[in-house]
Amino acid sequence: MPSAAIPAPPWRAPKKAPADRQPLSAEAVLRTALRLVDRDGLDAVSMRRVAHELGTGPASLYVYFANKDELLEQLLDRVVGEIPLPRADAPDWRAEVKASCFASRNVFVAHRDLVRVARANIPTGPNSLRYTEAMLAVLRGAGIPDRICAWSMDQMSMVIVADSLEQAVHADLGRQSEADAEPYLHQVRDYLASLPADEFPNLVALAPTMIEGSGDERFAFALDLMLDGLARHARAGGEDGPARHARARPGTETPSTGGAA
Repeated sequence: MPSAAIPAPPWRAPKKAPADRQPLSAEAVLRTALRLVDRDGLDAVSMRRVAHELGTGPASLYVYFANKDELLEQLLDRVVGEIPLPRADAPDWRAEVKASCFASRNVFVAHRDLVRVARANIPTGPNSLRYTEAMLAVLRGAGIPDRICAWSMDQMSMVIVADSLEQAVHADLGRQSEADAEPYLHQVRDYLASLPADEFPNLVALAPTMIEGSGDERFAFALDLMLDGLARHARAGGEDGPARHARARPGTETPSTGGAA
């Protein structure tokens, strides 16, 4: 009777233990893709790379996502879900909008350059829709007219995306903090100050001011410019507030379009 435990020849390499495979699901794919972004940046994400991380083949991912673009779209929406929703019942609509913009920026910055996915795209995933709905409720509750609400959503989103992306670029260049960026900024300041004053009098005069302020201060400055403009259109309730929208007959409102944060 043959033995059931014949040893392998000593010159053969030992077999590797099979890797533990995660149960495959859309959530597992998104979680793995996000881990890749956080570790290596957006360019590291591909269907093949994500599949490799999961211990499977690329074909198995197409059960959940039609292509890489769809994966990235849903990944961005997953991250948007980390942003706390603004509250329409907040006592100070302006402070609420500003705090929400900072929260959005902080979430995007925490995930390297994933925010690149939002460029030239209007996010329409469930989390993005909920965020946009909540922010529009804040703006309309302040009595801001519909078109201004819609357009301001689009423009605030652009400011958030641009600022977040710039921080990601700085980080990729080794400028992880304000202190890391100082040598570069001082070089720019000194270069501007050295320009011919007769040709560039304003740049020379403002050379120190051009690099002043932290990233947070400059972001707050951009938001305040927009909020100052919105405040001109706000009303304390009245006919421009939510009551008007509730009473409006179908077909009487001016159509409007806008972006999503």
